[in-house]
Amino acid sequence: MSETSAVTALPRATEAVLRFIESVGRRSEAELYLGLFQRLPKESFAIIAPGAPVIRQGQGSFTEQLRFLSDLGLAAPIVLGLFDPAQAEAARDRLLKRLETAQLDFAVHVPGEADPSDTLRAELRAGRWPIVQLTEAATPTVESRLEWLGQLAERLDTRKLVLLRRRGPLKLTSERSLTIAERNLLSVDASELSLINLRTDTPLLVGQKLLRKEDATLFESVKQLLEACADEKLLVSITSPLDLLRELFTTKGAGTLVKRGTAISRFEAYAQLDVARLQGCIEASFGHPLRDAFFQVSPAAVYVEEGYRGAAIVHDTPVGPYLAKFAVDPVAQGEGMGRDLWQAMSRDFPALFWRTRAENSISSWYATVCDGLVRLPGWHVFWRGLSPERVPQLVEHAAGLGDDFER
Repeated sequence: MSETSAVTALPRATEAVLRFIESVGRRSEAELYLGLFQRLPKESFAIIAPGAPVIRQGQGSFTEQLRFLSDLGLAAPIVLGLFDPAQAEAARDRLLKRLETAQLDFAVHVPGEADPSDTLRAELRAGRWPIVQLTEAATPTVESRLEWLGQLAERLDTRKLVLLRRRGPLKLTSERSLTIAERNLLSVDASELSLINLRTDTPLLVGQKLLRKEDATLFESVKQLLEACADEKLLVSITSPLDLLRELFTTKGAGTLVKRGTAISRFEAYAQLDVARLQGCIEASFGHPLRDAFFQVSPAAVYVEEGYRGAAIVHDTPVGPYLAKFAVDPVAQGEGMGRDLWQAMSRDFPALFWRTRAENSISSWYATVCDGLVRLPGWHVFWRGLSPERVPQLVEHAAGLGDDFER
């Protein structure tokens, strides 16, 4: 059964929730992520950690979104007191009243249990929401609470930890910070950071003091948690309670996604890598089978993510380096894989050109990283780092290339 057919076979309540998600993103993205979440073990979906102000001032909207998740067959541990344990008990009492009103099944825990993961796993598989109240007595420091949470994520094999705060994503300090971030290809939406790769972005964020003081402290805590966690797949999202569903079910998201970083390798020939996996990645990204002739052209360089979830292929041409393929697995798009690939490739190829079909949704992103583009009837041709006098030649070359896919 396909992901789409699995989704459409769900109860009417699920259809209503998908329509709601469609109002803040594409339905196809919501169905993609819902299919992914439903294939995961119930306990691996997420851990949600709202701050006390979220419960105190936004408990209604927060509970409504938990109700939506429950209608989709999803549940997650709700961890209270991660950064404000003194307020966790009051937050718990407020939340429990709302959960009872919403008729959501829940169970309350405190970290005094030796290892609550087995109990939480059983509750999640039964569709129950575990409410975990962290206390200063059991976990007296932020470091101890982060360590406890990281261990829980490892034991449940959690895919994403969502930190909810009223201020939402991490924000830059000033226009100067925004200029530095954009110049270094950080993912920024207005003054909000949408993606942080610890491998590549930490020195810049910390060294240039780009984050507000409160946000810098939170970033350091998230960094500590991810570096201490043995599971490199864990992602941390920082968002507002109103944007919880959009963060979970859309590729663009609605918060700051923090990850360890993606390992990307460069190869000089197809013989050095698994061509079948590379082809699978490209075809999954574009939705069409490649023509056999594509791999008969020797590449100048191939950039591949270690799990073959993303790839970039550059060809030498008489008019300059040509980005022949830029492919990212649909799920990995929501993890910022495209940006990681782009950074790795553009360090080696600051000058290159490429094309995409006019209707391709990635055109809008390409427009943010190019120096210029020409819109042709069937194609958009982009370039960066190339002198203006070469533009007519590169446009002619790109327009004259055949289609790489069977359609």
